[in-house]
Amino acid sequence: MQLANFNFVSPSTESFIRTPRLELFPKKSSLQARFTGNWTNNAGIYELGDGLLLNRWYHISYTLSDSEKRLDIYIDGEWFGYYGIQNVTTENVIFNEGPLYIGRSFDNGFNGEICNVRYFNWRLCAEEVKEDFVNDVIKYGSKVALVHVSTRKYLTTNEIKYPETNQNMAVCNSLGIDLKNDVFTIIEAYGTSVNTGSPVPLNSIIGFKHQATEGRLHSHGIGVGGTPISKYQQATIWKGRDVNDNWVVQRYNSIASKNESGYLLNGDIISIIHVNTGYPALYSHPVLLDDGTQEVSCHGNGNEENNKWRIELIDGSNL
Repeated sequence: MQLANFNFVSPSTESFIRTPRLELFPKKSSLQARFTGNWTNNAGIYELGDGLLLNRWYHISYTLSDSEKRLDIYIDGEWFGYYGIQNVTTENVIFNEGPLYIGRSFDNGFNGEICNVRYFNWRLCAEEVKEDFVNDVIKYGSKVALVHVSTRKYLTTNEIKYPETNQNMAVCNSLGIDLKNDVFTIIEAYGTSVNTGSPVPLNSIIGFKHQATEGRLHSHGIGVGGTPISKYQQATIWKGRDVNDNWVVQRYNSIASKNESGYLLNGDIISIIHVNTGYPALYSHPVLLDDGTQEVSCHGNGNEENNKWRIELIDGSNL
């Protein structure tokens, strides 16, 4: 079995069957990976590594096999530690039939953020763990959709033009994805070059190319004109190219960290911050335009609920 992309998992029953159980060691945040066997209710790794760092996202995989008599831990797709059962003929793993608690055990909790939990009913090999990690990473050239978290609507364009600039309005439209109109490609920032297929580090300056129109997600100063209702800074889809196409992508739970390592992952909750106009963040709210689409602008510093967007990796075979 495998659990991936989580920070803390601790299932338990009244009889303390710890299979699987993954904890953070108090005050140090090193991993403790435990399970229950027929010889003890608390086997496994007691304290693994020097501790996880604050304000960083980790892909963690816990695999356990009774037939192979071992527990393995992987971090960001790399083998990090293991525990092997010594008496292989008499000692067995006891698997848990109770509930799986994610983010807490029956008595303790975890203060952090957990995303993209997967549970497999078989043990993945090292190559499959690595593939699972790589498949979640957003890369340059990836097709993605951006979902406004609080209203659950997808970023797109209604192709209505702002008269001041002749650029298409960026709007949010439907609750379900439109694979023709709601898809963007992750591209390099204006004035830079990257290798297509390389992972996108967090806090990178990047661009978004709208698939249907081939325009770029764009903004510009409020002096050019505001949005129709709120009069906030316009967000547009523009077929030209300049520095106003550049955006910083920050994971929402660590916006204040400018030194965070790690990569942008499928399902991340992010803020998308416009670089060239003083770092206002992409913003939407339940304000509808005359055509029924939802107004999108640049407003706020990235910390507001209306600055939250979820990035979804789109399978290219569906396009």
